Amino acid sequence: MASNDGPPLSLRPFPVADNKSKSIGEFVARVNAQPGGFRALTADKLREEIKISEENGVAGPDGDAMSDDDDQDGVDNDDDDEAAKDPLLARLEVLKNLDVAGNTAMLTLDTLSLLLSKQNPTHAGLTLSQQLRDMVGIGTLGADKLGEPTVNEARTKEQAEVAIGWTLMEIDKARNAAREATAFLDREVAAESKYWEDVLAVKQAGWSVCKVPKERNTLGVRFGFSEAAPEFKSNSLAPMRRGDDGAVELDLDRLGGVSEGLVVTYEKNGKVVGRSVPRRRRDDTSLEHRILEARNTIFTQELWHELTRESRALMAYDVRFEGRRLLFDVDKSTRITFELLSLDSCPADDSTLPESDTAEAISSSLHILLSYAHRYNELMRTRPLPPHVSRSRGQQTYTLLRPIIARAMYMLNVRACTRHAANLVKAIRKTGLPASFALHTTQACTADAGPGGPNQPSATQTLIRHMLQPLEFTIRLTILADTSLTIRGRTFLLPFTGSYYHVHLPADSPLKGSDAPLADGYSTLAALADYTHAAVARSLGRHAFARLVRSFPKVEWSRDMIGTSIRDGDADDPLVHLSVESRDAYPAIVLAGVVRAQGRRDLRTWTWTSSEQEASESQTLEESVDEIASRATS
Repeated sequence: MASNDGPPLSLRPFPVADNKSKSIGEFVARVNAQPGGFRALTADKLREEIKISEENGVAGPDGDAMSDDDDQDGVDNDDDDEAAKDPLLARLEVLKNLDVAGNTAMLTLDTLSLLLSKQNPTHAGLTLSQQLRDMVGIGTLGADKLGEPTVNEARTKEQAEVAIGWTLMEIDKARNAAREATAFLDREVAAESKYWEDVLAVKQAGWSVCKVPKERNTLGVRFGFSEAAPEFKSNSLAPMRRGDDGAVELDLDRLGGVSEGLVVTYEKNGKVVGRSVPRRRRDDTSLEHRILEARNTIFTQELWHELTRESRALMAYDVRFEGRRLLFDVDKSTRITFELLSLDSCPADDSTLPESDTAEAISSSLHILLSYAHRYNELMRTRPLPPHVSRSRGQQTYTLLRPIIARAMYMLNVRACTRHAANLVKAIRKTGLPASFALHTTQACTADAGPGGPNQPSATQTLIRHMLQPLEFTIRLTILADTSLTIRGRTFLLPFTGSYYHVHLPADSPLKGSDAPLADGYSTLAALADYTHAAVARSLGRHAFARLVRSFPKVEWSRDMIGTSIRDGDADDPLVHLSVESRDAYPAIVLAGVVRAQGRRDLRTWTWTSSEQEASESQTLEESVDEIASRATS
């Protein structure tokens, strides 16, 4: 076998400095180097060698006795041999010895690899030469133990006792583990029972319990609304996770982790006169209450979202944002503020404020209107539609703030129109004429909860629909006994929010003809006031004309085309002129007459006003007209 088939050989020479063995390993190595090794070493041979060494002298390094003469002769012979030996021969001898040693090492390695290939062929095959593998194969050489070890009974007994001790220790560990597992299972059973009791209570309370999407082993409670906007509908499912004690813990991360509410503030002249604050029952921490609070929170968040969307189209009605607050200016001194706040940061509720009921009514109305919008969406979704009508109309903007604005506008118009009619009647009464007015407002009709068919609105929806109809009020104004008119005000919600005033006259009213009101009505209270002032002036002019005709029949009295001026005979200038003026928002009846005294014609005026700050004439209108006529005819 070639020497280059295996790994390189490293040879270490025997020590030559000292012939004595320095350690037991070295002694054993030297003995094994002798022919036969330890196997050929017997007691008789040792005794024989010792006897020979005692007879001949000191033993040599190879175990043979050497005398002093032989030693001296050997040294001389070695010196002669070394001097006569050729270096090339010495080199060839060394190389030959190296080849022999390499072949011996490779044979030893192949032998050991073939022996080990029976138990571990994978690792032994790495050092086995290919020639030997092809020749004899793998696993063809085996080895057995030659002798059994001696049995020590004391050690065997000791090992048995140790094994028994270890067994007892493991039994104790198993018992302790069983106790811990039993306690753990008891805790798990109690916690699981508590969890399912809470889940069953939620189910019995009427909430919808279902699996959480993307979490197959988690139950959730759905507390939102089926007709809500998609972004709020997806956030209305809270996972019910089990706590350490088994109680259900609601995962409300989708809601922001806080409970929120809508705060409505009613301000007047810069001062808060009313506030609606959502109430939070801090003493109730039950699961049902937490779910209800989450439902109110997501409903309020959707309400705030819809108010924000609607406010973009209501800037013409003084609706605007200031920071995080939504403002609505009712008039110059009154303001309503809407703000979304967490329940912990809401201001304290003060029910002693005078307009707290108004603020509470506004907040409740917004919540009711959003619920009505949800119901309307459900009705439109479930009601059969013609095939040519598409159901996908997109998300419509809800009408939430418009009813509040329309109601506030309606109340302002009712107060303003009633104040105008009252002041006008008050001024007419000061002239000595019987005038009066009566206000009639429409009442919300209660819907009859009769049997309704499928896909039909309920009684509650019908009631809210009636409340969203145009708001009306009626004022019956009696100027004279035979002259009256009816003012009908209507506040519309859509397509735009505004008020219109229509004036209706009886069939036999003397104001018919040229004094008739506009058929299209009046869009402002100022335009209505102009007509009522003109109607009162014409009615009083007609009454004064009839008075003059009865009191002074010999004079030819005449009226102008408008009916507010009266002339005597063929005079170019009117003798009596009646008008109604507005002085600081108070109507004033002015009588202008020409008084003749000492051959002169003087212009004199009489004024009757409803204002308490301005004095009115003490005599009546009829007395003033009689005075003018008597002086004119004298």
